[in-house]
Amino acid sequence: MILRNRILEDGIPCHFSAAVMAGFSATVVASPVDVVKTRFMNSPVGKYKNAVDCAVKTAVKEGPSAFYKGFVPAFSRLVSWNICMWITYEQIKKAVDQSFRS
Repeated sequence: MILRNRILEDGIPCHFSAAVMAGFSATVVASPVDVVKTRFMNSPVGKYKNAVDCAVKTAVKEGPSAFYKGFVPAFSRLVSWNICMWITYEQIKKAVDQSFRS
C-alpha cells in the first residue's frame, strides 16, 4: 500500500512505517484476547465459566476499554520487535539480491 500509492520509496523509512503499522494492527487485534486470557487464568476457580463468560462479564462491568488495558506496553513491545525484524530482513534480502545480480 505504501509502495503502491507511492507514499514512500522502497527503503528503511518505508520498512519502518510498515513495521509500525503492523505492530499497531497486531496489538489492536491481540490485546482483547490477551486481557481475557490473563483475567481468566488469574481468576479464582469458579469466577468464570469459560473465556467467553470472562469476556462478557468484563465488557458488561468495565466496558470495551477494559480490553485495551496494557495497550501501550504491548504496542511498544510489538512495534520495537517489528522494526528490528523487518528492517533487518529487508536489508539482508536486498544484500542477497544484489550479490546474486553481480
